[in-house]
Order: sequence, then C-alpha cells, then structure tokens
Amino acid sequence: MSKNRKDKRSAVDGEFSVISEAKEQINKNEFGDELNDNWVGEGDRQRAAAVAKAMAGNSGEPVPPRRKGKYSVMLIHWNGRFGNRMHQYAYGATYAKENDMDFYLPSEWEGTHLFKNQKHQVVEDDELRLWLNQTSKEMDTLNSRMEAIKRYTERSGEKFNYVNVDKPDQNYRLQGNVCFDSVCAYHTSIFEKMSKDFLLNDVFEFSDHVKNTDLFKRMEDRQGTYDIAHLRRDDISNVNYKQNGGYSVVSKESYEKAFEKFGYDKSKVEWTSDDWTGKWNVGKPEKNFGWHYPEGAVYHSAEIFDWFEDFLRLYFARTIFRANSSFSWWASFLSQQREEPAKIFAPRLDKKILYASKETYKQEADFEFEEGNHPHWLCTTKENRCNDIFIN
Repeated sequence: MSKNRKDKRSAVDGEFSVISEAKEQINKNEFGDELNDNWVGEGDRQRAAAVAKAMAGNSGEPVPPRRKGKYSVMLIHWNGRFGNRMHQYAYGATYAKENDMDFYLPSEWEGTHLFKNQKHQVVEDDELRLWLNQTSKEMDTLNSRMEAIKRYTERSGEKFNYVNVDKPDQNYRLQGNVCFDSVCAYHTSIFEKMSKDFLLNDVFEFSDHVKNTDLFKRMEDRQGTYDIAHLRRDDISNVNYKQNGGYSVVSKESYEKAFEKFGYDKSKVEWTSDDWTGKWNVGKPEKNFGWHYPEGAVYHSAEIFDWFEDFLRLYFARTIFRANSSFSWWASFLSQQREEPAKIFAPRLDKKILYASKETYKQEADFEFEEGNHPHWLCTTKENRCNDIFIN
C-alpha cells in the first residue's frame, strides 16, 4: 500500500474512530449518566466515553477576565477530508467570532490555499503541535491528544477546557481557553449560531489567486449553463473497507428517478464521481496529486487540488443533484456566493444500508430526492438531534 493511500484511508477512518480504551471504560460503567444521555456524539458509545473522560478535566470555574490578549479556541485533530474539515473550520471560526477569541489549528489545511481571509493561526508550540498530529494507532486518540494538552498546560500555564461540540449547552459557551476534536456536523445546535453571510462572504471567500487561475476562469465561463449530479463511491462502495461509519451507497437509479421527477433529461445531466472502478459508467477521476495528514490534499500551483475541478463543476452548475457527501454539500452551499445560485436537489436519507455489511452485502440504497441543500449528508431522518442543516 502506498503511503498516500494509507494516509487517505487514515483520514476516512478518523471520521468514525473507535477508541479501545474507552470500550473498557464503558464496560466498567465509569461514566454513568453521560452514556445514558440521548446525544449521538461521533456516532458511537466508544466516542462518547472518550469525550466524557476529556470533559472530566474541565474546571467548571467562572471565566476570569483575560489579563493579556485573547482566549483561544483550538482544533486539536482534523477529522476526515476536505468536506468534513470545512465543517470543523466553520465551527472554530464561528466560536472565535462569537466569543472574541483566537482560533488555532494543528496544521495548515486546504483552505490555506483556497480562501482569501485566514481566520486561524497554527499552534506555535512545537512539542504540542508534534503530539497533536501523531498518526500511529497508539497515539492517534482523543485520550492521547488530551494528555498532550495537559503537558502543554504544565509547561505554559495555559489551561484548556474540552468542548463537547454535540452538547447544545456547551458548544458555544465561553469557558476560557477551549479545545475540540469533532467533525462538528452531528447536532442541529452547531449550525444555529453560524451566519451564512459570515461564512460565504468572509470565511470561505475564494482568494484572488484562485479566482485568477485558468481553471477557475474556465469553470466560471460555464456557470449556470449545465446541470450536474455527484455520485459518491470510493471508500463507501469498497467491500473490503469495514470502517464505514454509516454511509449508504445511493443508487444511480435514485438519481435517474429524481431527474424524471423534477423534469430533467438524464441524457443532458453531467456526472462527477470518485468511482475509480468505472463500474457505474459515469466517468472516473483523472487526477491524483496525493494526500498527507495533517495538511490534507497535496497542493498543485495550476490546478490547486486533484479534486478542485470537480468541486468547481458543482459550484458553478445551474442545478446540482448532490450526494450523501459533505464535499458536495459545501459546493452547494458555497454556490450561494454567485449572483444566481445553483438549484439544489439532495437525497433524503431515511435508512442505512452498508455496502460492505454481511447483511446488506453490495446492496445499493434507493432514496427520494427533494429540493434544497438542507437534508443532512449522513444522518438519517429523525435520527436523534442530527437532522437537517440550516445556516441562516
């Protein structure tokens, strides 16, 4: 296995990590009522236990006025790839804005190359940054990262409380310096304080360099003249990949039924997909520049990233039939930066059928599409506290 493929697989695994130490703590019922609460967390009880342990170190004391400078909000781990990272950045930037704080990342990321206004700083302490960005199985855990934060506190005197992003009474509460480790997309309250204007016109405005590339100009010239469908495949359609955190493989037939339902000629709808096998006959990705943790996709001066042309094809389309994917969710959301935004249709997820599962082996799932970008790209309808995404 190439290092690039291994790094990319680790990123996908990180979206739904299972922590072995936390399993033992669950069995011993060390966290009591925390595990009986009805929040979803990162999608499993193991993650809930690790979060509970991280929060056990919070002081709970009143927040004193800052004597010098600002308090800090720190992302201590990137979860997943670009689409998921956009959620994490949106949350951190919003938290910092709401509480007049500095926003810190464990590393630079794809957005450093894409966006005009950089709302973050990278963690300056070399030792802390080193420990936060470990990728070995033993050290790539929330428990290990919180131990690194503890050692940093002992060296610097800077105390950090852990924020459980999925808890509405905590996710934006001012409590001094804070850190978080979450996809930041699994509770409706996360989005309630986000501002569409702030995200579209400040945080995620494309840089002048990006706008002046031949690629961007070429895509911009086509804006509003075509309709496109995003068919997500890659890891979630690989029967050998057992760490799927809940993604169904939306059938191609579901898209074709949606085309007919909403009055689109399927022969005129373009496709974009990460189907490297070609099995679904919608084309294959043509570029692979590489991916490395923690920075993410490898930068290319002319084409930016290997996936960026597909992102822009979605962004500039007249109509987007998006996938159960944070990648196309964000392309659809950012299309509102245009004078005439794209019309969006999205699958309403009402069940989970896992392609690699023994019970549903190689089964694709049929879903109804509806107009709007609000249906969640992972959570199923009526899933507890994790439903539609609205940013006003």
